[in-house]
Amino acid sequence: MKAIIVGGGKVGFYLAKTLLEKGYTVTVIERDKEQSHYCANHLEAEVDCGDGTSVETLLACGADKADCVIAVTGKDECNLITCQVAKKAFNVRKTIAKVNNPKNADVMKQLGVDIVVSATDNIIQQLEHEVNFSAMKKLLSIDEEFDDASLVEITLPDNYVYEGKKLAELSLPAECNIACINRGGRTIIPRGATILWSGDVVLLVMMNSKEKELRKALKIKD
Repeated sequence: MKAIIVGGGKVGFYLAKTLLEKGYTVTVIERDKEQSHYCANHLEAEVDCGDGTSVETLLACGADKADCVIAVTGKDECNLITCQVAKKAFNVRKTIAKVNNPKNADVMKQLGVDIVVSATDNIIQQLEHEVNFSAMKKLLSIDEEFDDASLVEITLPDNYVYEGKKLAELSLPAECNIACINRGGRTIIPRGATILWSGDVVLLVMMNSKEKELRKALKIKD
């Protein structure tokens, strides 16, 4: 696998180091001469001091043979242009861009970047995952590229309003499916006749857009 990394700062440097350890062939493009020299001296990778948004530079670094181009500079516009050039000029199969301002993420996706990574969003998601004392917890993003669906855990509260109710009696959103229920350490594969009890830990797969509807249907508060 050949990867071209545009941006040889801390993110690009350690990304290159990791990919090299995994057996990738890596080329780093860094505009700053001093930083490019540092990368060349500390990485077993080809390093080019140049402009990663340039067709000529990307071609010289083998973009026509690259499996992926990853743009991780400190400027969102440069990361976007790099990915667009890689896709349009060289038909690179996978383009990945770091977004420094999370508000630019949707625009980048709309303009053709395959995967947009926001460090800010990742930190927030990790924080929500680790520090979440609400009844509903997001355990896993099913589709990391678009973040449309999630595996969710719901702990039914004491004196649950629907205790004793059958699942078939509940009106769950169409795009929310209960995968299993853990009751006192025992796993239950649910059916329509399965009854809910306080303290049940319910695992669901849901489209993220249906969270409010799901909370309403199950009477789950924040």
